[in-house]
Amino acid sequence: MAGGHREPYQAQTDLINKTFSAQEAPTLRVATFNMAASRVSSLTDIAQAIKALNADIVAIQEVDVLTGRSGKVDQAKKLAQLTGLNIEFGRAIDFDGGQYGLAIASKYPILKTEVTQLPSGNREQRIAFEAHVDVPGFDAPITVFNAHLDTKEDPAMRVDQVRKLNDTAIDTRGIKILMGDMNDVPYSATYQELTRYWNVITDETVDFRSWPASNPEIQVDYIMTGKAQKWQVEDITVPQVQTPYSDVNWPAVTDHLPIIVEMKMLEQ
Repeated sequence: MAGGHREPYQAQTDLINKTFSAQEAPTLRVATFNMAASRVSSLTDIAQAIKALNADIVAIQEVDVLTGRSGKVDQAKKLAQLTGLNIEFGRAIDFDGGQYGLAIASKYPILKTEVTQLPSGNREQRIAFEAHVDVPGFDAPITVFNAHLDTKEDPAMRVDQVRKLNDTAIDTRGIKILMGDMNDVPYSATYQELTRYWNVITDETVDFRSWPASNPEIQVDYIMTGKAQKWQVEDITVPQVQTPYSDVNWPAVTDHLPIIVEMKMLEQ
């Protein structure tokens, strides 16, 4: 090959570089939320929690569709009914007579979705779930990647998974957001690999510890933005036990705390 992976056609985009003043900048509110397949609480409780997030887009991890352990309920479909949101499901594996994977919920139309299998060896198959969301005020659909990476203490597989995710995401032009349960802590090998292609939303004044929800010890859940954009973060919420949020008892709902970010896009 004379050239390689990054060919000129892959760089072509209708979304040209553009800056906005803080007054003109479009605003986006996003959240990542591991619902533990409703093994901690009911779908009604989870739906109320998702509505309390009041996010434009929510990346949801650990979703069952028609599995035996969840009573043969299509959790994605039921949550869409209970929340009034548009929700799409991405299958990671067949499990217990049904499917298990990720979901993306949105106040706005989800134009298309795609599942990318990540390297998983002989362990549970992991995926990146991609959705293109038509959010008002933005010049192009927002591409959201939702990921739930491997849990093994050795980070080697997670690093391979991030490399595959990055390899997929770099060929997607436009406005990009990555959210999910990365099953690793800040400044780990997994984290460092992610920061090659993504800007991690962080703030020294915010307690980002998200697991376990009842007494958080480590941060494993993240929201990140693509490096083509510049965002001004307006608000970050991680509803720790001592700072309740929207009257939801989060540890009674699931085992991860959500992370909620509201931000303005200053450069697209």
